[in-house]
Amino acid sequence: MEDCNRLNNLVIPHLEMLVCLLLEIFFQLPPVKGKPLYVENVGVDLWSSLFKVVELKSIVRQKDHVFAELLNRLRIRSKGTPMQDNDIEILKRCEMGEVGSALHIFPTNRQVNEHNVVQLLNMCPEHVQINAQDFVNSKKTGKLELMKGHHAKAYDTCLAETLLLGVDARVMLCKNVDLMDGLVNGVCGTVTHIVYGNDNNTFPQTVYVKFDDKEVGAQRTRCGNASAVAVGSTGIEPEEERVTKKGGLRRQFALKLAWACTVHKVQGLTVDSAVVCLKKIFSAGQAYVALSRFRSLSGLVIQDFEDKTIYCKDNINDAIQSMDPFLMKNPMSHILNTHTFTVFLMTVQNLTLHCVCTHLRLNCIAVTETWLPADSSYHSVNINGYTFDSSPRSSSYSSSNPALVDLQGQQHGGVGMYSADSLKLNMLKVPDVNLECLVYNCLPYNILTAVIYRLYPMALFKEYLGKLLDWLDPRSNTIAVMGDFNDDIRKSLTICKFITDKGYVQLLKTPTTERGTLIDRVYVKTHYQVESIVLPTYFSDHEGIVCSFQCTTDDDL
Repeated sequence: MEDCNRLNNLVIPHLEMLVCLLLEIFFQLPPVKGKPLYVENVGVDLWSSLFKVVELKSIVRQKDHVFAELLNRLRIRSKGTPMQDNDIEILKRCEMGEVGSALHIFPTNRQVNEHNVVQLLNMCPEHVQINAQDFVNSKKTGKLELMKGHHAKAYDTCLAETLLLGVDARVMLCKNVDLMDGLVNGVCGTVTHIVYGNDNNTFPQTVYVKFDDKEVGAQRTRCGNASAVAVGSTGIEPEEERVTKKGGLRRQFALKLAWACTVHKVQGLTVDSAVVCLKKIFSAGQAYVALSRFRSLSGLVIQDFEDKTIYCKDNINDAIQSMDPFLMKNPMSHILNTHTFTVFLMTVQNLTLHCVCTHLRLNCIAVTETWLPADSSYHSVNINGYTFDSSPRSSSYSSSNPALVDLQGQQHGGVGMYSADSLKLNMLKVPDVNLECLVYNCLPYNILTAVIYRLYPMALFKEYLGKLLDWLDPRSNTIAVMGDFNDDIRKSLTICKFITDKGYVQLLKTPTTERGTLIDRVYVKTHYQVESIVLPTYFSDHEGIVCSFQCTTDDDL
């Protein structure tokens, strides 16, 4: 896991677009009164024709193995399948927990509203009723004017006609108010102040809320009322929305009581403790979503447990099975075998921020722009099964040439090489050629691989590159020189002609960057059969390149 976190899926098999699908979404809840996206009768069969399946198996929310496995079984349990006795026993034990004032999760809005009102009466005896201000267009002036009463029907709005609030009331924002300040739909807190203006004692000017997350509303808090700031509260002002087809407007606070909320509302949240009521479950997946919000069983309290309420939609599995696996076809499968030496070249642009996915069984991974300092510890970039060596920019130059002296003091640059522990490879000590480069010898194949990064003037680069090529030439019949040359071969053939005149072949024909340039090169001199493939990468504007040397007979070994 540590390796994959550093270079998380850097090698992505050939694809036109990267789409990440969490399969758990299919077993959760569709929109209220809406259709799941995986059904076919929504105008187009999205999933079977356009998408590929990636199954993510690592569970992040639950660290308790027993609880995680239980939830996995509940997630895919069909309505007619008996629940395991052990699972029933575990869940029934959760009925004996303490309720207290914890968050309550109910299936229906009616249950939520009833619980919230009861809690308001108990916790906030001096609560107030805030009636929305509704406006209509004046027939005389055409301007909006405050109406008596409320609109007969209000459409597409989260603003309540009547809002009950009180100091110490638990509330939730029901609308995105300020995305940059974290004031988004679903964040919860506690009311600390209800402030009225001097000219209006019926409709508040501001409601101050102390949010559970201290970062939510932090910008407003710094600029808010001094007394509210003292307790870390954020001022919430009324919102306005058009709520009728004729342009009628409603003005109200985008808040709702939140001692309880619906299962649909908590979908996507993680909670440490809460009470889940399974009475009046009306939808497949609803009970699973409620139960799976918890990090552990210790924080879960269940009311009205019935195992028949926990089930999934039967056609979800059929929908998933109809989709093609994302990694079903590997474009390199024909060149990856036991008689192949493979090198993967990539420009990482800071190696410590990325890591290498090694499922392609690569022998060597050559990296440029490692950005590693000379005194860097390689522990943070190690990959299991590989040995790493580095040539940082700061230790690559000894020339007194001003261009190289200036370059040596600059950050970034540098090259590195991962070599598989399963193959006999040897790093060669390169003479002082004033290049950011490393050279490896694959002993079973006698293949020399040099990785290079170039940034200084071309004439000077050719001089030192020539010294390196002359040094490599007598040491093997098979040599690969690869790297980021920072010179588009489609505009200039200077360096290409210089190297090919020495007997090398440049393998790449397609662009290697998002800008359509071909600045990454692979030059080879060999008697082996050689193939190269350009692969997309997610983190860099450079693509990845796989180079494969394939033996034709056992005599080549």
